[in-house]
Amino acid sequence: MKSAFRMGVVAFTSFFLAASSLVPAYSSEASSVSDSESEVAAAVEPTEIPMPLSDLANEILDTQPANSSSTLSFPPIATAPVLYVYSIGAMTVTDSGVTIKDGFGRNIPLTLTSGDGSGENFYSGTTQSGKKVNVHLVSSEPEAPLQDPESLWQPGDPIDEVPVNGEAHETEVEVTPALLASSQMKPLLAVATTDDAMTVATPAGVNVNQVLTYDSTLQVAQPASQVSHAGGSITMSRADGNTALGVELEDENGASTLTVPIATPAAAKKNNWTEIYYTTFIAPKFVNAKLCRLSSMDHVTMYHNGNNRSWKSLSNGSAYASYKTVAGVKVDWARRKMYNIAKVGISKGYDHNYRFTRQKQASAKGIKFSKQKQTSTYANVEIKHAIGNPLCNAAGAISHTTNIKMYRSGLVKVISLRVRVPNHEVYARTNLKGSWTNLDRLSGTSFYCLTFPCGRQGMNKSRMLPIR
Repeated sequence: MKSAFRMGVVAFTSFFLAASSLVPAYSSEASSVSDSESEVAAAVEPTEIPMPLSDLANEILDTQPANSSSTLSFPPIATAPVLYVYSIGAMTVTDSGVTIKDGFGRNIPLTLTSGDGSGENFYSGTTQSGKKVNVHLVSSEPEAPLQDPESLWQPGDPIDEVPVNGEAHETEVEVTPALLASSQMKPLLAVATTDDAMTVATPAGVNVNQVLTYDSTLQVAQPASQVSHAGGSITMSRADGNTALGVELEDENGASTLTVPIATPAAAKKNNWTEIYYTTFIAPKFVNAKLCRLSSMDHVTMYHNGNNRSWKSLSNGSAYASYKTVAGVKVDWARRKMYNIAKVGISKGYDHNYRFTRQKQASAKGIKFSKQKQTSTYANVEIKHAIGNPLCNAAGAISHTTNIKMYRSGLVKVISLRVRVPNHEVYARTNLKGSWTNLDRLSGTSFYCLTFPCGRQGMNKSRMLPIR
């Protein structure tokens, strides 16, 4: 009889609490819960977090006397959705810092543990229930528009050549970047975490549209479950946060995505180097040189060399595979140094039987690095890339303009505009070892796009690199 009584109380309590206006319930698929509802929920006496309704009903039941002889019974009722109150809730980001509340709307005092506002700041705090809170605030310089890559080169422009020496012309230059002050940086994104929850927030003027998860090919798979607050921040379970690779942000310049960085100052300090490479390559072994024969009066050369490969293997520790061009950047965080790497592969011609006819070498001067800036946790560089084929001056150049932002915690953000040929790929890693992380792969279109405008293609990607 007591078993029947227990089942009845559980069902009745679940129904009553779900219907009560004092305790809003939502499912994991609900996309928003307003702050006004959260404030009402805060009036309820806090219980252990998280706490399903069924557990609360069992607590009520356990207060009944052991010798109770009640014969009350209840009709069967469908179980109400489970109510969870996350250990952290709404978060606000301003130029002066971060404030955050717990799931019941109470302020959580934060202490700055690392950072000076010039890239990455880390804060810590403790909720009233004793949960540790870590907050990672990412700042950035305001982004300037990129130059149109088609303006970097026109068909017929002279191509800077160097004597053929091996299979490429390459340069690596050590640079001491300009030192940025915190006053030149603006908050971009804050991420707060506990062992059961995660909140993401942006400053005023930047909205978090949704939290995104991606599959292994970097395509959007599904949005994570989330609770939206009136100020624009979003809270989700830590389990969802661990698989949420990005947030969709929107400001006056439109929508973009940014990888959610979950990091600690201790982990960030283990990263001594970040390196990133933007390479271009031609997938086939040979490409038809019809257009070039007409312009160069070379009636023997029928084909030019490609790279005879697909996308670079990310498990291969070498910095690059066969390429047409490479624009690379290595950041030495401890010494605050940057290394700019430019490489251009040799151009070779072949006759109709694929026999070698001639070769020329374009110099790497067409890969230009600028706006190098750095702090102890942030680095910025801009690349203007225009490399022509010295066997075919009628064609335009392989061109792109790219801005790269790197953080010591492992976060990397790349914004780029490119002419739509050949294949472009971007990959990066930390500490100069281990496997690579792919940021993007853009397949090329027709080689006529080097001569006749086919429209530009953009890239706006970020990833959180593992610290190896």
